[in-house]
Amino acid sequence: MKNNKIGRRSRRTKQLKIAIVCFPTYGGSGAVATDLGIELAKRGHEVHFIANDVLFRLDSAWQKNITFHLVEEPDHPVLDGSSVYVLALANKIAEVCRRYDIDIISTHYSIPHAAAAALARDMPGTKAKVVNTFHGTDVTQLSENLNLKELMRYSLNKCDGLTAVAHSLSRHAEESYSLDKAPKVIHNWIEKQEYPAAQAKELRDLFANRNEKIITHISNFREVKRIQDVMAIFLGIRKKVKVKLLLIGDGPEQRIAHRLITKHRLINEVHVLGLQTNVSRILSISDLFLLPSSSEAFSLAALEAMSFGVPVVATNVGGMPEMIEHGESGFLSEVGDTKSMIEHGIKLLTDQDLHDKVSANSERRVAKEFNAKLAIKQYEDYFEEVLNAKD
Repeated sequence: MKNNKIGRRSRRTKQLKIAIVCFPTYGGSGAVATDLGIELAKRGHEVHFIANDVLFRLDSAWQKNITFHLVEEPDHPVLDGSSVYVLALANKIAEVCRRYDIDIISTHYSIPHAAAAALARDMPGTKAKVVNTFHGTDVTQLSENLNLKELMRYSLNKCDGLTAVAHSLSRHAEESYSLDKAPKVIHNWIEKQEYPAAQAKELRDLFANRNEKIITHISNFREVKRIQDVMAIFLGIRKKVKVKLLLIGDGPEQRIAHRLITKHRLINEVHVLGLQTNVSRILSISDLFLLPSSSEAFSLAALEAMSFGVPVVATNVGGMPEMIEHGESGFLSEVGDTKSMIEHGIKLLTDQDLHDKVSANSERRVAKEFNAKLAIKQYEDYFEEVLNAKD
């Protein structure tokens, strides 16, 4: 870890100044980072978001103690904007740190944010410490990229602290990047957003009849999400249960879904809803959530489904066993085992007692184990630990 030679003022146990560096994207690391900043701001901390576009979850819901800083890429005919983004980001981080006397630079998704933050922290006048959070594919996929690995190993070991959203991801990161120590685990969390029953019924009536069940899948529609398996599971369940499928999100693999919808003449049974800024209204009317991914760190979408008491059928990968107790708060199958997932789905949709049990257990587990109060306290404690550590 870095030896910071700049003198530091005495540290408070409350009201930190925190710069959060993240992607402004739907779902995943960007959503977690934004929610973290909002919750920290609610607790009186001064939060500065740094990104190259407006954060989609950062609206008028909470603005006190929050400032947004836009990273502008250099406009020059010789420079490709993407090639100098890390430099522009590092420059902006250093500028914000000096101007606002930042305590902690909290980076989310290690590539490229950890490298930019480490560079900014080493610039004159910057006294902040860097804490990077691993979210998933920045370890499971990008750590294998030899064009990036040496730089990332160097940057991550210069960070003052590291966290990961699941134990499995922490172990993977430690091994893949040859880290000095394993990242601290702080799971993702969800604060359930209530959706009025009358509006939920009205929305449900748009997609399904009274005797039909609704299955939902939310993702970025990339290869790792195995959209072909989502469709196969739906087709299998459909043979035994009257169901409709709602697909939420966008990405390169969405074409597979469209192709299968056409092939099996499912135009009236599968609804492709695209990107949604508020998925809670969809989850509030769902009976089953599918996530047959080949890799997952700690799925925020599945966690949100569970918070609404929607049983999740997912793959036994990454941090999913840390989230779901098989047979109690959901069901887990091996990657590609669509037969097993079809069987679990049919049981849940035809056995009301089983559905009620899993639903109640899911909602209870999220409320107890994966809530904002617990997670934010862990982040606050860890930030204080990093600040108080001897340089």
